[in-house]
Amino acid sequence: MMKKLPLLFLITFLSLNCLLLQAQNGTFTNNNGAGDGLWSTPSNWTDNIIVSSDSIATLNTSVDLGNGPISVGEIIIDGTTVTISNGTLRLQGTSSSNINPNAIGTANNANATFNCDVIFESGKRIRNSGSGTITFATGYTVDFGANNINLNNTSSTNPIEFNGTLLGSGNIGLKSKIVLGSSSDFTGFTGTLNFTSSNDALLIVDGPNTIEGNIASDTNGAAEVLFNANQDSMNNLSVETSLALDFDPTVTLVKFSGIGTMTGVINLKNYTSGVLKIGSTVTQNQLNTWLIDGVEPANGTIVQDTDGSIIIPEFTSVTGTGINWEDGTSWEGGVAPITATDNVYIQGSLIINSEVTVNNFTILTGGAVTVNPTKSLTVNGNATTNDNLFAESNATSFSSLIFNGTVTGEVGYNRWVHATPNNDLISAPVPETFGDIEDILLANNTQRAFGPFNNDTGVYEIWDATANNDTNIELGKGYRAARINEAGTILFQGEPVSPVVDVLATLSNGGDATYGLWNLIGNPYPSYLDFDEFWSVNSGQLNGGSGAYQAVYGYAGYADSSDNWTVWNNLTGAGNKIAPGQGFFVKTTASEGTVTFTPAMRTTGNSDDFIAGRTATPNFVLSELFLSRESSQYSTKIYFVDNQTRGLDPGYDAAAFTGSSSPIYTHLVENNENIKFAIQALPYNDFNEIIVPLGVNAEAGTQLTIGMNPETVSIPETVTVYLEDNLTNTWTLLNNSDYIFTPSDALNGTGRFYVHFSATTLSTDDALVNGLHIYSNQASKTVVVKGQLLADTTAVLYDMQGRSVFQQVLTSSNTTQTLNVSSLKAGVYIVALKNPTQNKTQKIIIK
Repeated sequence: MMKKLPLLFLITFLSLNCLLLQAQNGTFTNNNGAGDGLWSTPSNWTDNIIVSSDSIATLNTSVDLGNGPISVGEIIIDGTTVTISNGTLRLQGTSSSNINPNAIGTANNANATFNCDVIFESGKRIRNSGSGTITFATGYTVDFGANNINLNNTSSTNPIEFNGTLLGSGNIGLKSKIVLGSSSDFTGFTGTLNFTSSNDALLIVDGPNTIEGNIASDTNGAAEVLFNANQDSMNNLSVETSLALDFDPTVTLVKFSGIGTMTGVINLKNYTSGVLKIGSTVTQNQLNTWLIDGVEPANGTIVQDTDGSIIIPEFTSVTGTGINWEDGTSWEGGVAPITATDNVYIQGSLIINSEVTVNNFTILTGGAVTVNPTKSLTVNGNATTNDNLFAESNATSFSSLIFNGTVTGEVGYNRWVHATPNNDLISAPVPETFGDIEDILLANNTQRAFGPFNNDTGVYEIWDATANNDTNIELGKGYRAARINEAGTILFQGEPVSPVVDVLATLSNGGDATYGLWNLIGNPYPSYLDFDEFWSVNSGQLNGGSGAYQAVYGYAGYADSSDNWTVWNNLTGAGNKIAPGQGFFVKTTASEGTVTFTPAMRTTGNSDDFIAGRTATPNFVLSELFLSRESSQYSTKIYFVDNQTRGLDPGYDAAAFTGSSSPIYTHLVENNENIKFAIQALPYNDFNEIIVPLGVNAEAGTQLTIGMNPETVSIPETVTVYLEDNLTNTWTLLNNSDYIFTPSDALNGTGRFYVHFSATTLSTDDALVNGLHIYSNQASKTVVVKGQLLADTTAVLYDMQGRSVFQQVLTSSNTTQTLNVSSLKAGVYIVALKNPTQNKTQKIIIK
């Protein structure tokens, strides 16, 4: 008779058989490579058995989920390269093991890519073999839920990599190499990335601002996070044992909201001071245990700023006030920073009295820095100003601030401005709003002596304290300004423009008949601007339509109470610098154009703005002529330069500013179009023999003086320069004397005065010259020249605008010679005779 089985044994036996019946593990071969690739096709599975929802699916090749949700206990990748695509994969974990059950595993040399959404139904692990890879692709979501998931990577070189979105609130255990790709998004994960047990692990973060959860380390192994991108919203950092934080040089911010447990050691690798920011206090005792690139520095080397930044000061100032940067006693340790690689932290009130260049620059709470006029601060790294960095200027000099890295916080520039009745043309060195500066400007009710130039109307606008209170002062644009009562500074305060961004100033034709093409622009940087760099980029935009105005025009009238303009071009601007906050006029080539200010143009300096007489004199042969009346003095420049012509040379000849009241100027020697020139460039050797028409505008009855500036003249000593007054038939040798006269009639234009440059000495008493007679024969429409010419001579006729209108060669063999001028219109002309030993000019009338 059969014995009865115990009831408990029978129940156990039946339960195990039920589990075995339910478990349907399977291997996907895609019908040995000949199938349709679909998970749902039985023939694609061994023995035509599709794996059940709680069992193990072994994938020998890629599989298409068919856009539907697929549930499975575990995925094992046993093919060389396997892609799971389309739809959603729900992973429940295997039922055959309760010790670290897998959800995903790879065999050796297996590379798995999940091009699908993945949902973890329970706390399982993802296990990567020593020679495989697991990649979750861009554009898909991995949802860990509230489960704890271990990333068990047994490879130290091949990663488990996330490139899409990850959700969850549990713990993620890290082992070996884990990569958060550049397109990954962990902002929906609120749990903890945890270095646990004795595992060595490296977490690589390539995506910017992808983590909002916690990072923790309680491992006895080597744990490290490599930040290759900024992270600005992470939660807590907890370190019970040790953790290395490694920073790519491009990373500028890694920010935790606070700390949890902080009993371990943090190793800062490749760290730039201030990059790590922690929202709660890390005690100095804790910081004293931290390492820098694996080495423990002296206590106090690592500190935390009041804003949470972790700082490694190389140079830290003392906490005094009114102390000098250059004084060693102003610095902890007694040594002032002196190299461009120094990282500097300011906790006192310092004054810079030299040209300073540093790497990183940080003003801590309670600190302040002032840069005095003619001095500079250049920051090659990053700068944190705490809104307490100020650059100063005065009536004759300016300071410079140059930033080559990121700037956090505002800087202030105190820009010198004159008071009424004088004005300045200025620009904003940093972004500013009119309402922040209006109170110190010249006031007339609500109107202020401040505004841009309007080339629609040809006048300066006057901004209103009410209407323009919120108006932005545009970078790159120029403005007229004057202070109330007395000269002084205007504070422009804002965050300076990025050193990688160009500033563009738009040029336009406003339509005004006189000033339509003139545009008032300005230096947009809190530093000097290298004129040569500026010119090389922008000179093509500054032709004024004809090329005669290819220059920049700076107002400098207040220098000597005269309405004067400084004109810079290839000749006069070379080697010069445009001051910080300096406005100037340019004349555009057409109806529109763009002037580009680039960071490469920034430089340091110690000079004034466009005030005449304070700019560098270029190394050319120069004759600068001046006209003085009462207390005012004006000038015009004549250069002799290689490769120039007697006609218009754009960029070298420069017409006077349309609004200039300068009473002295020249006309072109050839092809004159009645344009007044402030700068005229002539061929180099022409100083040996040339006549230049000189224009003078003046009222009658005012004493005038015309001379040659001895401080700038650079023509050879053998060259004589004569001023001819054609009305009085007088000649003045300007090399050693001035011409002083009082006109009985108002002067306006050219025709009376000519400047003669010659390699031979002239004399109005020379009989050879006085023996020549020039007169017109009205009946025959000829000009007669009588007298002995000592050599073949060129006779040139000029009209009253100084234009050459007739030319003929006269021979020395005839004592009476005629010039047929029947083609000339009736009017007054100047006849000029010149040969190596004789020069004579005379006014004639042709009727």
